[in-house]
Amino acid sequence: MSDKSYVSMGLCPICHKENGTILMDRRLKDTFEMHTLTAEPCDACKKKYLTKGVMVLNPETGDVVVLKLSAFKRIFTCPVPPKHIIFAHDDVMQRLMPKKDEK
Repeated sequence: MSDKSYVSMGLCPICHKENGTILMDRRLKDTFEMHTLTAEPCDACKKKYLTKGVMVLNPETGDVVVLKLSAFKRIFTCPVPPKHIIFAHDDVMQRLMPKKDEK
């Protein structure tokens, strides 16, 4: 019996709790684990973090940084995205994430 399924519950990229998203493989192939990290934050994290900040996410690695709006505007030249979510490559994420000895 396979541990995979054609459906999966989405997880918030910030707190890693279920966010209410259900993912489904349209081919009905068993491709998903029971839970899958998504780009959609849960309602609690949206309220706590995205009302005053922007989530920067690397979908390939799952790395996440939440920046205050003032910091986002200083660092990026683009306007604040409507949902306060932006995707970034690994090189950008490495610059935004604190170094291990700075934590």
